[in-house]
Amino acid sequence: MHIIFGGTSGLGLEMARLFRADGGRAVVVGRFYDAAQHGEGFELDVYDRAAVDWAVGECGRQLEGEVLESFVWSAGYIWRGNFAEQPDIRSMAEVNFAGALPLVQWAWQRMTEQEAVGKLVVISSTSGVKPRADEAVYAATKHAQVGFARSLGMEAEGRNSNAQVLLCLPGATKTPFWDGHQPDDYASFNDPQKVAAKIVATMSSQITPYAEIAMPHGTLV
Repeated sequence: MHIIFGGTSGLGLEMARLFRADGGRAVVVGRFYDAAQHGEGFELDVYDRAAVDWAVGECGRQLEGEVLESFVWSAGYIWRGNFAEQPDIRSMAEVNFAGALPLVQWAWQRMTEQEAVGKLVVISSTSGVKPRADEAVYAATKHAQVGFARSLGMEAEGRNSNAQVLLCLPGATKTPFWDGHQPDDYASFNDPQKVAAKIVATMSSQITPYAEIAMPHGTLV
């Protein structure tokens, strides 16, 4: 079973489609969830801490006795502009990083306890290793994801469990991130289907406790 946090749009939804096409079970979790459109899953506003606590329990109920093959951390959003004018900066920090941690911890605990291999897939961004102007808070959250994944990868190597970490660093990709404010170079953004396929293929071939892949802007158009 695969659980995709942020699986109701963009890369997360494309990955869910790939898992299902291969005969796997994919449960998608997102703020705007519709069963007819997204398949199996449930709604979650990660900014609501009580809802996150409920979601941890719901993930356990969905999993029951199945193997957790992967937990994909794909949720997030971007706001670009003058930091002095950015609205609700705490919301971005919660949605892109802090709010997700209870779910990520639950998944990690399950994967370290099971006998089969489980993969924690952290979808960060090239902004997590290369800061850019007008993305101060977004870059901060993506740097946090990178540091978290790399540190947890070291932990995975030292603890000898079956849990693995895959850190993904895609460049700008044609996802709903950009609806209503597409930059001039939008045509050169990566294709989400190709990015998702690259991530899923890497998951299938990963044998080490930690792996990292970068897909810079313009490389998977």
